[in-house]
Amino acid sequence: MATPPVHLHLIAYSEATLATITQAGPGWLVLDNLANPRPDWYEYWPIREHLLRAEREGALDEAAFYGFFSPKFTAKTGLDHAAVSRFVTTHAEHADALLFSPQPDMGAFFLNVFEQGETFDAGLIEAYGRFLEHLGRPVPLRQLVMDARQVVFSNYFVARPAFWREWLKLNEAMFEICEGEHDNPALQSLKQVLTVPTNYGGGAQRKVFLMERAASLLLATQPQWTSVPHDPFGFGWSTARFRAFPQEAFISDALKRAWRDTRWPEYMQAFVGVRERFMATGAKAA
Repeated sequence: MATPPVHLHLIAYSEATLATITQAGPGWLVLDNLANPRPDWYEYWPIREHLLRAEREGALDEAAFYGFFSPKFTAKTGLDHAAVSRFVTTHAEHADALLFSPQPDMGAFFLNVFEQGETFDAGLIEAYGRFLEHLGRPVPLRQLVMDARQVVFSNYFVARPAFWREWLKLNEAMFEICEGEHDNPALQSLKQVLTVPTNYGGGAQRKVFLMERAASLLLATQPQWTSVPHDPFGFGWSTARFRAFPQEAFISDALKRAWRDTRWPEYMQAFVGVRERFMATGAKAA
């Protein structure tokens, strides 16, 4: 089987980040967002613009893999361009998406990325649940089980165009609601809960963190997609107290993986027992 092309981009938000990218080593492509016209959308704006333009121009190679990362990617994962490319090509034959998510404790100790997000932004699950119901595709977000094969933080994944299209379709539906001026009171209310300011980055809106969870939702609910995660436990861990319990993090992810593969209730019972030791007092950032 021929080795597929791998196109890996780092997003340049400013001259300073552009300089960082040029020093990041060979291979990286620059995703130019120097004008940064919509900082409220963080990574979504430049990724969106790139994908929409590439679709209009017919520039996407269906056999290739594409990734779009923040300039902090190597600092958070320890991976350079060569390491990412090597991992992608090694597993390309068996995957639609390759995952490189840091903060493995945040992925392991929570049932899914939505429960993790809810811990730091109360109301996130209800807001996204309302959005999915609006689309006619309700999902029991509080019951979803995700292991490292579905956990994606910070859009740190590489995928074929087919997966990126589904990701864009889901996020564009949210973009339309957040950007629209709605006469319908229900849509006005939905827009309001999707754009609630959070404590991150001086008030980053909830939509940013929901957008970052779209890939996880697709991988957890659409069985046509296959993913291969890079071992996340060698990446940067969070600043929360969970990082002090690496063995329990390994066990928690393994139990969730076993449950997803077998649906044996004993695995989920064991996972709940492990995590209850750390969830009782809530997550506290350092």
